[in-house]
Amino acid sequence: MSGSFRFGVFRPDDLLVLEFEFHNVDLADDGRAVVPHVDPGGAFAVVRFPPQAIAEEVWDGPVARPPIRTALSGPTRLVFRLPTTGAPIPLTVEGLLDWKTWEPALSAAALPRGTEPGETSPELVPPDDLETAIEFPHRLQLSPDALGQWRTLHGTTDVEDVHQLWSAVLCTQNSDGSTSPGADVRALADRTGPTPFISSLTEDERHEIVQLSSNFRIELPPAAGVSRYRPVPIKANRLELTALGANADLESEWEFPLLPPEELQGSGIEPLGLRQYQHVATLGRDHFVRTVRLGFLCGTGHRAVLVKTVERLPDGIEVVGQAPGGGALFSSKGYLLRKLEVVVQEPVINYGPLAKAYAYEGREFPLSSIRLTTTSAVIYPWAEGDGPFWLLDLERNLLRFNATGTDLVGSALDFTLPLMFVPYDWIDHHRTIAAVFHNQDPGMVATIGFSGRHLAVAPPGDRPGSTVLKVDTIRYDIEQPPHTADPAPDFPMNAAGAPRSYIPRFLPRVASITASIPAVDDLLGTGTVSELVPDPDYLKQGFDNAGNPAQTFVRMRDELPIALPSQRGGGLASPAQNAKALSRTLGPVSSPEQLQQGKLDLSAFKDTKFLGTIRLLDLLPADLPFDGSAAAAAAPPSQAELDNPQFKVNPPRLTSRRIPAATGAAPTVESRFIWKPTLLPEYDFGFLKIGMQQADLLLDATTLLTQEGEGGAVVIGRLRNIELTFAEALSAVFGTLSFRAEAGRKMEVGAKDVKIAFAGPLEFVNALQSILPSDGFDDPPFLTVDSQGVVAGYTLGVPSIGVGIFSIQNIALTAALSIPFTDRPAGVRFAVCERHKPFLLTVSLFGGGGFFAAGVSANGLEQVEASLEFGGNISLNLGVASGGVSVMAGIYFGLTGTSVTLTGYLRCGGYLDVLGLISISLEFYLAFTFRKKDPGSEVWGQASLTVSVKIAFISKSISLSVERRFAGSGGDPTFAQSVRPSDWVGYLQAFA
Repeated sequence: MSGSFRFGVFRPDDLLVLEFEFHNVDLADDGRAVVPHVDPGGAFAVVRFPPQAIAEEVWDGPVARPPIRTALSGPTRLVFRLPTTGAPIPLTVEGLLDWKTWEPALSAAALPRGTEPGETSPELVPPDDLETAIEFPHRLQLSPDALGQWRTLHGTTDVEDVHQLWSAVLCTQNSDGSTSPGADVRALADRTGPTPFISSLTEDERHEIVQLSSNFRIELPPAAGVSRYRPVPIKANRLELTALGANADLESEWEFPLLPPEELQGSGIEPLGLRQYQHVATLGRDHFVRTVRLGFLCGTGHRAVLVKTVERLPDGIEVVGQAPGGGALFSSKGYLLRKLEVVVQEPVINYGPLAKAYAYEGREFPLSSIRLTTTSAVIYPWAEGDGPFWLLDLERNLLRFNATGTDLVGSALDFTLPLMFVPYDWIDHHRTIAAVFHNQDPGMVATIGFSGRHLAVAPPGDRPGSTVLKVDTIRYDIEQPPHTADPAPDFPMNAAGAPRSYIPRFLPRVASITASIPAVDDLLGTGTVSELVPDPDYLKQGFDNAGNPAQTFVRMRDELPIALPSQRGGGLASPAQNAKALSRTLGPVSSPEQLQQGKLDLSAFKDTKFLGTIRLLDLLPADLPFDGSAAAAAAPPSQAELDNPQFKVNPPRLTSRRIPAATGAAPTVESRFIWKPTLLPEYDFGFLKIGMQQADLLLDATTLLTQEGEGGAVVIGRLRNIELTFAEALSAVFGTLSFRAEAGRKMEVGAKDVKIAFAGPLEFVNALQSILPSDGFDDPPFLTVDSQGVVAGYTLGVPSIGVGIFSIQNIALTAALSIPFTDRPAGVRFAVCERHKPFLLTVSLFGGGGFFAAGVSANGLEQVEASLEFGGNISLNLGVASGGVSVMAGIYFGLTGTSVTLTGYLRCGGYLDVLGLISISLEFYLAFTFRKKDPGSEVWGQASLTVSVKIAFISKSISLSVERRFAGSGGDPTFAQSVRPSDWVGYLQAFA
């Protein structure tokens, strides 16, 4: 009887359960042996085992109550080629288990370790029915190579009533005929098919294990250095087959060449990112499974691995019985629990060599390198098989990596940032990577947290500190090569410009920056945070003078109001603008588009005030050119340049720069606002006319700070060669009007070469011009400084003088200059004495006193106040008669704003006495007041006459008085106010 025979072998004592299948053999006549055919086809023995693996459900968190879902693996078979000697094989347990003399029948791909691939290398195909195939773990088919040998127990090993479990152990046959524990195996196939739960290995992992350990036909591009990939087998430290499942300890490491996506596309080469595999199981049940998968962190590009560990661990403790002698017996169920960890393999990325790979030569990212100091972290498990994913912590928040970056000036900064993991085998899926990166949960934004650190976001050139921002966060995006779904992205990564060693096809770029501007903060004492975006002119042209003459490097998402207080402008002007961009040479600028065209647009300074209330924009020419090359000068203007009336600084500059310090000292950061605009020759504001033919306005505020917070501030305001004419009544010519405030020193306010002249109704005061000192405002005798402003002036006593028929004594001359810190206008007040302390006046035979004061501001004539009072007394005695006459008169004029007051009085009296018998006295008094104010005016007057006559012992006095009030057009009484209702009724009844 010849052909094929199939039968089972069962031994309950040690659970020997095998099925034997013989091909191309004859059965001996006695039926106790099989005899292999001696022909070219050969005879085969197929030994089939029960399933060797059980796939169990893996848990990431709390475990559900049993039963746990499982899946049984397929059968395992060992195939042997029987000896061709024709010697019979006894059909006994010992004869059937003596596999030493049997030659393993293996797949062509089951080659020994170190075999070099070549043109004749076998294709990777699943083992056929007459080739060894061990399914372990679930769905993965393994095979030893030709050096593998199986050690079996022919009989049972008794230990009293206990028998050792029968097994077949894989060993390695040495050249001397001995064996060593362990052997190499190759994964030849992955039985595909859905698994309704998460198990120890994913389908992708099983597939890559097969390719990396057994595929000799993977051709590589010439740049890889080798023509074909040499697969590395799995080291089976222990592989023992039993009727209850396999006992296994497998491990392997692979180094598949890292190929850029451009070399993968269209080549048929599959990127394989699995780097390590370790598997420990007992009786077919997994105890420990570890895989290491290579990938890259998006968007920084750091190489990292994803380490997945599946381990059987106890979950919960329960009482299962009572121990002998008392006490409880405890037990715990073990479940497969999964832990995922990301491990950084390449902590440092230098972006300098990657500049050519950026769309704009790296200008879109301000860090020259990033070192990740968080090199490993446990992450929340992701949905396996979905490719790229955001790394989350165990609370499902974005995992923030601690990092240290180096900015463009070499400063190290600590920060945190979230990252996405892109497996290497997904590296050429540009569309998927972009979709995962941008389709984030609204609460999870890709931001780099700098916590207010200073960062140079652009190269400062020869202006250290000019591009530094105080950054809170940077929202970052990625650049990628164009692909079919996005053929023309705004930021197309130039893959050809990247070194071949840089595998990721994404680069970080800045989408927006949340930061404050140190120069503004230092100068204004604020900390306004704005959202900034990279300037398109800077991205395209850098700081090229032709392409970016304004040297702007960031734009404001929303306009940033910047108002320099009057205290910082020297009281002369309060610069205010709405900044739209930041320039390396100018600081905040309001019209970057105009500047790039060589035009100076100062419309943003429409709220800037001069001398409190005057719009500074009204004093500037409508069309001012912008010289970008002059503004690009590295050194700040020298004092000689600032003193030169022809030297101008347009537009205003608010910049920061780092000043090197002496050895051992901390560097100093200088924040400086400077503006020296071109002024119109003259301007007429109505009440105020300004002559500026030779005028020169300078605003210069500097703040110095060290790293220790020490420093100081100096504020300088200077206005030279300007003439102010107030209401055609008073003109003031200032040679120099200056303001200097420095921390820790007395404030210096002064004016040199001041000349005041009166005109129109005040022209008569010019007679006093000769005694008015030209330097009266320079280093003045009195100075008042408070939160409202600065008042500087003097009071000067003047000897008696004569002016025409007047003689004036006890003159006190007062002049004061007011520079406000608020929105009040600047002004000048001139006074000859004061109301409470008038001068003495003699006019011919009459005497009296008075005062005069005039206040003029940038809004016009604000106040004029004057008073003159004089009188005389004449007595005459003729013996038989005596008498006298007295006269007193006075007038007061007051103008405050639009309200005018004029008050005067005349008092006349006389008496006559004849021989003491007859006396007559008379007194006349006249007073009037004129008041004009919006919307009307009125005149009020009162006169009285009193006559007294005394004859001997008889006297009589008579008084007459009258009062009148006249109203102007705005003050006339209405009809109802003029006629009483009863009088009007009586009038109407007279016509009834």
